Amino acid sequence: MQTLLQLSGVMAGYENQPILKGVNLSVKPLDFVGIIGPNGGGKTTLLKVILGLIQPMQGVVTRDRSLRIGYLPQINTIDKRFPITVEEVVLSGRYASSSWWKKPVLKDHHRVEELLDFVGLTAKRKAPIGELSGGQMQRVFLSRALISQPNLLILDEPNTYVDKSFEQDLYNLLSDLNKEMGVLLVSHDVGTISALVKTIACVNGGLHYHPTNKISNEILQSYNCPVEILTHGTVPHRVVKNH
Repeated sequence: MQTLLQLSGVMAGYENQPILKGVNLSVKPLDFVGIIGPNGGGKTTLLKVILGLIQPMQGVVTRDRSLRIGYLPQINTIDKRFPITVEEVVLSGRYASSSWWKKPVLKDHHRVEELLDFVGLTAKRKAPIGELSGGQMQRVFLSRALISQPNLLILDEPNTYVDKSFEQDLYNLLSDLNKEMGVLLVSHDVGTISALVKTIACVNGGLHYHPTNKISNEILQSYNCPVEILTHGTVPHRVVKNH
């Protein structure tokens, strides 16, 4: 089967100080990987390596020629005072895959309409982003990540700053998208994503890959992954002690 992304023996960090060591990860089309781990364990560093924002100190990152990445950052990094509309935010994602000076064409605007309809924000197309709720902001930036038609979607803590009423809608959208593309989802909400993802990667100075979505206290202990399992709604809950 085709491999979109392969990390082999990767060491990465900053100013010659490694944060991650010995990372091996293979991502194939239609994979849905939940990335978990404690704060400071290296999840952000891993994403930066995957996105090409930093180069590994050791090891190899191999990207398939067909790889197109869509990235949804944490929305707390967005300045809602910036004078830009919903439509303009979504269109800005197009520049990652084309020349920055090239003006949007009719098909780009049609694509914006399709995406905003998909996430239920057609009525907000001309609204400034400062008027949006956290959940609406996530929908807009999800649309931005999708406008370049990626085959790998990366999401960094997408449920952290959204209202709970939208959280399940977001997960339903991701399930639909996973029918067409691979997904890497960074989250602290381990219990909820375990019902959504297909496999789990625990990042804590290294990366431990678990090839199913079933998580137990014993697994987390063996992977040295000190996280708590929390759940919401109808998802069966399990409590994991600190370790």
